[in-house]
Amino acid sequence: MSFTKCDNFKYIEETKYILLEDVVWEIGRKGSNLPVTLPAGYIFDISVPKGLTWVQDPHDRKVLLAACLHDWLLDNRFDIAFASAEFRRACIARGVSKLPAWMLFSSTYLYLSGKHYIKQYRN
Repeated sequence: MSFTKCDNFKYIEETKYILLEDVVWEIGRKGSNLPVTLPAGYIFDISVPKGLTWVQDPHDRKVLLAACLHDWLLDNRFDIAFASAEFRRACIARGVSKLPAWMLFSSTYLYLSGKHYIKQYRN
């Protein structure tokens, strides 16, 4: 299924969704011939701090599949910066304007990098 046209994911609970069909994303740019397949059955979530839900609806279907890609990349041990950059690209591909996509990228990258840094150096 085309990444930009896929709407085949289902709400589970709170901010969790399940992907109902395989979806292909091309890393780096469209036509890169570097496909990643997000598998049917993959469970993902979108984490939006409660105080920021007025800025980003956690159930915005334009952003949900990008969040799925981001989670899948992280679960498969891709770098936080790389996963966040692909999240930004996926948001734009799904119809999010460039400025909000950059803001989503920045907040996601900074949040996860800070969380990783704290976890790494507290142990």
